[in-house]
Amino acid sequence: MTVSLMLTIAMALQAQMKVAPKMEKGTVKTYVSESVITLPSQGDLKMTTDSKFTIADATADGYELDMVCTDVKTECDPGNIAGKLMSAAEEMMKGSVVRAALDKDGRVQNILNADEVKAGVDANANAFIDKLMTDVPQLAGVVSKDALKKQVSESLTIEALVQTLQEATSPLALNGKTIMTGAQEEFVNKDGIKMKRLYFVNGKTIIANSAINMTEEEMKQTIIKQVEQSAPDQVQMIKDNIDQLMKSGMLKMDYKESATYELQDDGWVKSIVVDTTTETMGQKVVSKSTVTLK
Repeated sequence: MTVSLMLTIAMALQAQMKVAPKMEKGTVKTYVSESVITLPSQGDLKMTTDSKFTIADATADGYELDMVCTDVKTECDPGNIAGKLMSAAEEMMKGSVVRAALDKDGRVQNILNADEVKAGVDANANAFIDKLMTDVPQLAGVVSKDALKKQVSESLTIEALVQTLQEATSPLALNGKTIMTGAQEEFVNKDGIKMKRLYFVNGKTIIANSAINMTEEEMKQTIIKQVEQSAPDQVQMIKDNIDQLMKSGMLKMDYKESATYELQDDGWVKSIVVDTTTETMGQKVVSKSTVTLK
């Protein structure tokens, strides 16, 4: 190894960045998210959302931030059941202001109005679900109305809302982190899958590559939990045969994610590009999301 190569590697390893966006009361940032999700046997779902982030107040401990989805546009085939469900989930949150408590570095600590958000969405949930069942009649054979209402309710807990604001596609995802090339962290994604993330830093560009990080036993428990939510009537069959199914490869689980962040001089995210591939029980979902500051 040459001296110049050794120096290059050493400098790369030492490159690090503290992500702490400049915030003050009245700061407003608007982001446009464009996603294309390829679903098994159902084609693509194209979704565009506008979200507004406003620093509503500065406190002794940090800040209060209001986040609201102001516009949702979706495009998918009429028979794309999964796509229709994802679209409905976004539509139900449109216009609902989520107020988050942030620390002084902008890291999400809590949701201050979770009950208010839940009440607002619940008030419209029945109408949305009834319309969804009418628009996609075959949905009734896949999931019940009560199961859909339960999923909506579970997505509005404080823990679920905090996790949404910390996902890779969120402009708040890196806030409060000191990141250096080669740094790793473990986390659990929104689907309950344990992951490991590896960071690379190059100036104001941060790349985060993630992969599944679970034992076989953890995979079994995660699969059972997912089946409990999506197909309760099949849970016992899966439990009784899970060892055999795992050995056969029918329950193979894989999850990979690559996210690239470009930061501005004020520390706020300028753009995010996230590529994700998920494979569960033989079903592969590929998505690409681009988030851009207006």
